[in-house]
Parts: sequence; structure tokens; C-alpha cells
Amino acid sequence: MPESALKIEPSVLLASLPEHLRERARIVDGAPRSGWSDTRSSLDVADRSPVVYWTHHALRVDENPALDVAQGIAVSLQRPLLVYQGLASSYRFASDRHHVFQLQGAKDLARAYQAIGIRYALFVETRENGTAALLELCKQTDWLITEDFPGEPTDRWLQRLTHLKHLNVLAVDTACVVPMQLVGKAYDRAFAFRDATSKLYRERIDKQWPDVSVSAVAYRGRLPFTEVDVAAMEPMELVAKCDIDATVAPVGDTLGGSRAGYARWQGFLEKGIRKYAARRNDPCGGVSSRMSAYLHYGMVSPMRLAREANALGAEKYLDELLIWRELAYGYCFYRKDYDAFSTLPTWAQETLRQHSRDPREAIYSWETLARGKTSDALWNACQRSLLKHGELHNNVRMTWGKAVAIWTQTGEEALGLLIDLNHRFALDGRDPASYGGILWCLGQFDRPFSPEQPVLGTVRGRSTKEHLQRLDLQQFETHVDRSVSKPPRRVAVVGAGVAGTLCARTLADYGCDVTVFDKSRGVGGRMATRRLADGQVVDHGPAFMQWNSAKFRHWLKSWEADEVVKRWDAKVVRWDGQSELVQAPSTRDAGVFVGGRGMSDLAKHFAQDASLVLQTQVQSLRQNGREWYVQCERESPSGKTHEELGPYDAVVINVPPVQCKGILGATRWEKFALGEEVENWMEPVWAMVIGFQERWQIPVDGVFFDGHEVLDWMGRETSKPGRLGDGGGLQGKGEYWVVHSRGSWAREHLECSTEEVTQKLLATLKGLGCAGMPEVSFVQVHRWRYARVDRNVSRVQRSAEQFWWDKSVRLGVCGDWLSSSPYGIQGAIESGAAMAGCLLRDWIGQESGTGSMRTPLLF
Repeated sequence: MPESALKIEPSVLLASLPEHLRERARIVDGAPRSGWSDTRSSLDVADRSPVVYWTHHALRVDENPALDVAQGIAVSLQRPLLVYQGLASSYRFASDRHHVFQLQGAKDLARAYQAIGIRYALFVETRENGTAALLELCKQTDWLITEDFPGEPTDRWLQRLTHLKHLNVLAVDTACVVPMQLVGKAYDRAFAFRDATSKLYRERIDKQWPDVSVSAVAYRGRLPFTEVDVAAMEPMELVAKCDIDATVAPVGDTLGGSRAGYARWQGFLEKGIRKYAARRNDPCGGVSSRMSAYLHYGMVSPMRLAREANALGAEKYLDELLIWRELAYGYCFYRKDYDAFSTLPTWAQETLRQHSRDPREAIYSWETLARGKTSDALWNACQRSLLKHGELHNNVRMTWGKAVAIWTQTGEEALGLLIDLNHRFALDGRDPASYGGILWCLGQFDRPFSPEQPVLGTVRGRSTKEHLQRLDLQQFETHVDRSVSKPPRRVAVVGAGVAGTLCARTLADYGCDVTVFDKSRGVGGRMATRRLADGQVVDHGPAFMQWNSAKFRHWLKSWEADEVVKRWDAKVVRWDGQSELVQAPSTRDAGVFVGGRGMSDLAKHFAQDASLVLQTQVQSLRQNGREWYVQCERESPSGKTHEELGPYDAVVINVPPVQCKGILGATRWEKFALGEEVENWMEPVWAMVIGFQERWQIPVDGVFFDGHEVLDWMGRETSKPGRLGDGGGLQGKGEYWVVHSRGSWAREHLECSTEEVTQKLLATLKGLGCAGMPEVSFVQVHRWRYARVDRNVSRVQRSAEQFWWDKSVRLGVCGDWLSSSPYGIQGAIESGAAMAGCLLRDWIGQESGTGSMRTPLLF
């Protein structure tokens, strides 16, 4: 390779491109930043390192300007070309939905690149493989070509890569018919944008995209990561290995990929586009193109869509596709604060702030909104459309967004919730066009409206009540509530702990028919709360929960908002028995939270909408063909009765391992279990509730005992928020504590009488040497035979997926004992969520046929 080729300036190469590519490409500059290395790996430029085309929002081969630029650069430099696609797990809103859609598209992409002789490499970050693949790849080249996409997270990632001083980066507009950099600025009104770009559109809209006149050599060298075998890949199975949100399920009737995208487009041209102008605002009209997701990921060419729509004279559709969509792209391109409240017009910011103290008809938490559980039927149907199907008709999306603005206290909160709900659930989430619609709801691309109204001020109003006058709600709800699988699946969940109830609720939200069984009178399992005779509430199971899950942090914030949980500002210490208790260091590395009125509140919250069968002990399962029957013993006024309930399409078991084995039977248990030691993964605990006549004057609220032979934990229950007699207890003078034994001690005393255990624990407590222990006025003990995961069980031993699932018979097991989380309750929640996600992937995958084509729905 000529040495001179290495010295070509990026601007020179850019200038050598054909005009239709040059107008779309730009050099991305960045300043060096500490912490980033510009050192290449052992593969050096002189060894024919590749030109790398990083694709993320042009997942197509046809009419792809970035690919054409990459080929031209590679040929000019006499270098081979590599096309790289990466799928990370750590970006905001990463979920099964977005991952599966992109991996389905990767199937088409791999075939298309193979057909033109270019190497395409896909990297997917999994729990076992966290390689910084793109960064390592950029250390092996000095030329990176990518799509110019003004949206998170790729715009942030691109800017970080420019801090590699050796790297030349070109960004190419693949999303707009009129390139964003030709627009010149961010427009805030559609009419101004339309006027400024009319000539540019006339010059481009009918032009066929030129064929590539050069062909780059494919790169055949080694890669710094393990690439996915795309031909053999099953998207649902690969996604199961990723640490992402499995509760946002894949969409069965919108398959990823260019083939599915163009098939849907062809159906729209044949059956919908001629009716679009007259019926476009009716979500029940059946004329929507439903192309947003394909355009967002660039699986179809916007140039082709515009060209073919123009040939049919579809002016109204072109106005949406070109003016409103590309107005938003240009805005996000030029305004780097496109996702901040500060991006709104000054008048909109001011009026929303001036009305921030206006009374609201309701303030809803994230979870209430996300599940579509408000008091507004139309809004709930809109949200269910997003939740179940990943899409929402544009006309009702505007009404949906306006409502969020009146259900939040400030404009900042409204914007944050709109971004979250749209981007988390919509397949076109994080697209500039999505930002365009969201920002319009708060006044962007619009003007002030008088007279002022409550809450919104001079921001245009758009109430659901008014929208219902032009919408058939029943027809809309029928369409929205179509099942994600046909017919709706029936599921039995055995065990009403937090893992089981969350799993059941998640499945029910997607239309499954779920029944939860439990032998107790209430839900919660070991998350147990007891109300004493004087009205005091104590938690004699887990005392609190800790939380460090970034993936589900939004859940915790929502539970706090609804007071399902409350932060416990307790001083929790460890004591080794040698140093003074007051000098022991705090060990809180995550927030400490308790149930709003008791630790069972979280499971009760999950079970609010559940079909519960309580006081019913499931003893075994019977399978008949592909159907399951639950054999159980039920308590009734006349005594115990034995029944067989069913049929069910699947069964999920959420009980401790010994009980799980009893329900499954030895043969099924052996298929699941990692070994006989699994039965001993959970240890027992004796819990003692103790009441004092006076406050115990020690300066802590909770103590973990390190190395003590008998005691493991004690905590001041009456210091928890939301408890009756908060800070008081017995007639407002005394207080209650809960004491937990060590698991090893409980095993030795498992069959002792409650009287004997009470005396031993009391004597141990008095022997601690803590000054001034008050007179005991109440004591009660409870034996937990399967209280918690034995600390000697390594998290590595447990399931990497946090559950067990036998797809062949549709039988699953979940629970904290399978989770690798260091926190038990968080582990149970993550296990239940992962279990639900597994079932949804399985059923939606069967329904959609992830590896095959299917006739696309037009409605």
C-alpha cells in the first residue's frame, strides 16, 4: 500500500466524493480528553487495517449513503472494508423489545452484505461478554465512517470516540431526503422549515439513488471481539443472555429487518396511502403506514419511500414524512439540548413554570402511567398500545402527551416522563421524530394560545375528553387489547412472593390469563408483616431491602412516589463483638428501604390486579399433552379438600428449593437442578419480636453481627417510617425490636420448642453487654424454615439468567435463590421479571416467527 495513502487529509477525501454523498458527510471533530487512550493494538495501519463502517441507524444495504461513503473511502485508501454493528446492554432503555427488533434486522443485514461481498460483523454484549468492542476496534483503525444520527445514545458515543486522537471520523446523513447540514439551522416552526426547504426537496425527491460505482475489498483479518454467527443466531435466545429489561417484551406483529419493512410499505402503498389524506387522523381507520420503527433504525430508505409516495401524489403523507419528520431531525442536529427543558421556547418554559402550582386533577407515578392504570380510559388505551405493541398512532400520541403534562407538577417532570414512556416502549423511541412529537406537546414547534388555561398556561390544550368526540373508544380499545399471542396464554404461578407476583403481573399486563396460588392467607411469602395486639406493625421476615439495580431504578423511584416503599434513614452498623457498638462502621452501600406500612406491601402492590387462589397448597403437577393441571389441597369451612385445577399453558414455581422439588417431583427436579446441594441453598432463621417498656438507649437502629454464634441481626422496628406508634410503640413509651438468629444456629435448634428458643435468644441478647437494655414486656418467636439464601452459596453457582425454564414443556422456576443479586429482595424482583420476560419471548417468538417472514398487519 502506498505510504502516501496514509497521509490523505479527511477534507481531501471528503471533497473527492460524488456530490450526492459529499452533501451528506461531515468530519466529526473532538478534543483529546484524559482517560482515553489513542494507542493502537498490535494490528497497525501499515498492516492493512480496515476502514470501519459502524452501522446503527442505517441497518440496510440499499440506498445507504454511509455505506457508499465507506466504500469510496476504502477504495481511495486502498484498504479493506469492515461493517460493524454492536448491541450494548448498558444504554438507557435497553430492553428485549429493542434488542430483538435489531437482531431480527441483523438477519437481513448479514444476508445482504454477504450478497455484495462485504464483511459484516455483529457484536452483542451479554452477561458473559462485556468487551468494549467498538473502542477496541477503533484502536485498530484510523478511519471510522458512521451514520449521522442526532439521538441518544449513539450521538454521545460518537463524540466520545472522537477523543481518540488518531481516529478520523466521518458522519453521514442516512435518514433525511434533504441532508440535515443543508438545512443550516434548527427551525422551530413547520411553515418556516417548509418554505426554506421546498427547493431542496424538489431537486431530490424524484431522483433515483445512484448505484455504487466502486467496490471495496472485504476485510478478512482478526477482530478484537467474538462476533455473532448471525446465520445460526436465534434472536430470542441471544437476548436471553443480555442484562437488559426483559419486562418490555418484543413486538410480535412488527418484525425487524428490511424485508419486513418493505413488505409493510408495499401493503400501505396498495391499501392505505390513497385513503391517508382523508382518514389519517383516525387510529381505527386502518390507513397508517406504521413505518416509524423501520425508519428509526434505517431498515428502509427514506429516499425510496418519499420517491414512491410522491409518484402517487400523496401530499399529506409526504408532509408528515418530510416536513414534520425532517424538521425534528434538523432541530435535534443543531440543538444539542434537544432532550432538555431548556430547549423549549422561552414563552413555553415561562408559562409552564408560572402554572406549576396550579391544582392538578391527579399526580400519577411512573408505574401507574407505564401500566396504563390512570382514571382516563382513552389515555390508558394509548399507553397499552405502547406497552403491548410498541407503537401509538401519531394523532392520539399528541393527546397522550398533553395529558402527561397535566398529571405532573412541573414541565421538567412532564418532559422526563414523556421521554421515558415513549423511548422505553415505542419501537421508534429515541428517534428525533419522537422528540419532535414530545416537544410539541409542551409548546415546541407551536405558538402560544389564549386565553390561558390551568396547568398548561398558553401551551395548546388537547384533552382526552375532546378527543373522544371524534374517536370510537370501544373500537380503539379492541384493537389495542388484541393479544400478543393467539389465543391468550393461561399461566399458573405457584407462590405469591415478590418474584411470583411480579412475574404474574407482568404477564397479565401483556394479556395473559394468570392465576397465582399460595398456601397462606395473604401474599408476600417471607416478606412478612405482623400486626400486634396494640396496633403496632413489625416485620418479622426481611427487615428491609437494599437496591443497586440501575436497570430497574425507575421502579424504586415510582414505588417511593406511591409510598409502596419508604426510605429508612436508619443507622445500620456491623459489630464484631469486640469493639464498642457505637464505633462500628456503617455498611450501607445502597439505599435502605422498607414497605410503606410493612414489608409485605410490595408483594401486595404487585398482586393488586391478580387472580389469587389463597389458602391452597399446590402439591404436584400433572401434564396432559401440552396442558398443565395443578393438584392442590384447599382449606374450606368444612375442612381440607383436594382439587385439580386447570388447564394451563405454562406453570411458574416461586417457592424455596425443597418445596419446589416436592411439587416438581424427583424426575423433573433432576432436569433442573445443578446438583443435590441445591436443596440446601436456603437456610433457616429463628425470628424474635421483642417489646421493651422503654426506649433502648443505644445510638443505632440496626446491627449486623459479624461472627456471632447465635445472632445475625437485630433492628429497631419502631424507627421505621410509616409504622403505627412511629418512634413509640408500647403506649408511646416503649418500642419493638426484631432479632434474627444465624442460619447455622437455627439449623441446630430447628426442632426446639418456641419456649426454649425464646429463652436462649433472650439470654444471648442480655449477654451482649449493651448498656441499659430495658425491661422486656413482650416476646414472640417465629421459625422460618427457608428464610434466605445461605451466604456460603456463591452467586456464581446460581442461574446466570436468574431463573430455570424448560421450553419443551413450558415449566419455569424463579426466586431469590436463583438470582445473582447481592440483595435478596432485589434478587427476587429481578428473577420474577426475568422469568416473565422468558415466557413472553417464547410465546411472542412462536407467534411472530422470528426467523421467517409473515404477512404484515396494516391496522
